[in-house]
Amino acid sequence: MSAPTVSDESLVARIPHGDSAAFDEIVARYAHRVHGICFRYFGNAEDAEDATQETFVTVLRRAETFAGTASFSTWLYRVATNTCNDVARRRSRRPRTVPIEDRHESPDRGIEDLLLASESRSSLSTALAALEPAQRRAILAHDVVGEPYESIAEREGVAVGTVKSRIHRGHARLAALLDDTAAEPSRTPRPQTR
Repeated sequence: MSAPTVSDESLVARIPHGDSAAFDEIVARYAHRVHGICFRYFGNAEDAEDATQETFVTVLRRAETFAGTASFSTWLYRVATNTCNDVARRRSRRPRTVPIEDRHESPDRGIEDLLLASESRSSLSTALAALEPAQRRAILAHDVVGEPYESIAEREGVAVGTVKSRIHRGHARLAALLDDTAAEPSRTPRPQTR
């Protein structure tokens, strides 16, 4: 009979008191997932490693700010995406994504056909970077990471319908941008503002 698993929340509560074993367990549980989020954001291992390390440094330093109003994984996803945004801003680079083949989800999502049809990863990266940030975050969270609408809505502080709308509009914008890119390879889409 195995020992009961300690909850994420219990482990995080012990980190501010100097419990390095609790921190090590959080890293062991989530390092792969956080690295996946960071790799999908940047599209290269070096930046993903840097952002993953910075994410866990932030968890170590700010564990006491976890209020428990959302699940730990939701809070950690927010920390990871904020860290990626900070790293990208510091490096003055736009985020890139990994090929759709690296996804670990079922292949029946509507956007996948569009993404598979895009001629190159570069076109997809450029199109994703041109989306309004809230649309890009929602699409990456739902379509790439597989996060449910409800979790995204909770993290973003909006209604589930708003998340669905952002994803729907983002898909439409992606389709248009990818069509434009295929028609005019030299054209670079500009970021959309609202």
